[in-house]
Amino acid sequence: MAKSKETANVEKIVIRPFLNQKQDKPAGKDFVIPINPESYAQAFKVEAKQKATGGNQGSAPEYKFTNPEQLKLDFTLDNTGTIEGNILDGTPVNEQVTQLLETVYKMKGEAHKPPILKIKWGLYTFDCILANLDISYVLFKPNGEPLRAKVSATFTQYVEPVKRVAKEDKRSPDLTRSIRIADGDTLPLLCYRNYGDPALYTQVAYFNQLTSVRNLHTDDELIFPPLRNTGEQ
Repeated sequence: MAKSKETANVEKIVIRPFLNQKQDKPAGKDFVIPINPESYAQAFKVEAKQKATGGNQGSAPEYKFTNPEQLKLDFTLDNTGTIEGNILDGTPVNEQVTQLLETVYKMKGEAHKPPILKIKWGLYTFDCILANLDISYVLFKPNGEPLRAKVSATFTQYVEPVKRVAKEDKRSPDLTRSIRIADGDTLPLLCYRNYGDPALYTQVAYFNQLTSVRNLHTDDELIFPPLRNTGEQ
């Protein structure tokens, strides 16, 4: 009995979907990983550019950018009744997979894209989007119905643009910035403020995949990448 009570108190990994960047609009039901993985893996990568110089065997690499952190989770979906602590025991594996896909992968009509996710395991939290999902079915009933699936999921860190820019504290005009639209803002006006050249609005519109430069919505976020002023030589 003591062992069962201990198992029941183990915190499970919760994956919570959201429709928007601020994560204040849920995009459906949470998915609780029914059997916690034995471990998880984090990946960090810095991109650098090597400069070749004549007469030298090597040179100092030039920093380009830091890739978003990645989190990899390998876990099991099971309906054999043999794994203690499986909170989805009795639920067909196909249905468990459907629940997982609905939370992390399926496009949400209102957002027109897969959800932004928050993964929580005890005190650990990770804001992200799904990068890759592999599902292998490894155990079956005589009729072919799967009884166990091995899931390998990779998630890419997601940081709301405003929070990211505030954290990085980037003020140089040569660096990417995120701007929240205020009442009365126009794209040429914002380009003048950020680049000193309102004519760059077409490049910013293209970068942000805007269908119209006239329909800016208050409190939306626009990304202003490094752009060359048209008056520069």
